[in-house]
Amino acid sequence: MTSAILAISSLTCGAVSAYGPTDKATTQPAVQQPVLLKFNFQPGDKYAFSSNTKQRIEQEMMGQKMVTTQDMESEYLYDIQRVENGTTIIKVTFSTIKMDMDIAGMQRIAFDSDNPEAATSELQALTNMVGRSFTMHVDAAGDVKKIVGLAEIIASAPGQQAEMLKQTFNDSSMVQSMSQFISIYPNRNVAVGDQWAKQFSGPIANMMQYEGNSTFSLAEIEGDLAIVETTGQMKFSKLEGPTANPMLQGAEFNLTGTQTGTCEIAVRSGLPVSTQLNQHITGDIDVQGFKIPMTIHSDMVITGRKL
Repeated sequence: MTSAILAISSLTCGAVSAYGPTDKATTQPAVQQPVLLKFNFQPGDKYAFSSNTKQRIEQEMMGQKMVTTQDMESEYLYDIQRVENGTTIIKVTFSTIKMDMDIAGMQRIAFDSDNPEAATSELQALTNMVGRSFTMHVDAAGDVKKIVGLAEIIASAPGQQAEMLKQTFNDSSMVQSMSQFISIYPNRNVAVGDQWAKQFSGPIANMMQYEGNSTFSLAEIEGDLAIVETTGQMKFSKLEGPTANPMLQGAEFNLTGTQTGTCEIAVRSGLPVSTQLNQHITGDIDVQGFKIPMTIHSDMVITGRKL
């Protein structure tokens, strides 16, 4: 059950955050004029992006409620390499990972990359990620087109640790996680009140299938900052096919959720300066006819700085 909770937590933790500040333009766009919102990172720029997630998972098993709480902090370094045919290539380095999870008051697991020797065994594998880098390809709409080099990092972990990392940090899971954070741009001129939509789908942690859609609205413009509000729906179901975890063949995932949030995006660079997201997921997991009702609530705050 611990591994399942860890994987479910990864649905909303956002292993990599792509929100950060940039220098404000000296010339402010007129409030009434449309602005171009697109992913516009420049080669040579470097950023450190941090996220903080507080999560509460409630499960009901055999008539008893079990509450798991988790605090997770992460920092990732982004080194903008080049732009090729509208696609930005970014070197992403795992800088800091911290996690503290209380599982129903019965088990406490923790990891702090500043003190990896003190990590509990369940999270010891994260030591292999810190300081390692992979490459991410992102288009002007913020869609992650591919990830290169992450599989090699996972494969270098010893024994069972590699399997744990594969479930949480494989390419498809990372693409989904990162896309939810940076696939926010319309890649066109928008005025206050304009809306645009995004759709997401794919496997999560080799455990379940994710389907999501989000609507974005330009609420206002303050100088070089575009204030964007977002609402969305999520659905999680059983993952079919050869990539599915064989230990979950008898399980059905019936979870749906909503997400709301606000992003401040620097118009000139396209960098989201700060973001607050709230997610609420409810439903159940059916294991061979035995239903486990579940509620997951997550609050995320993402910040950053230019190096």
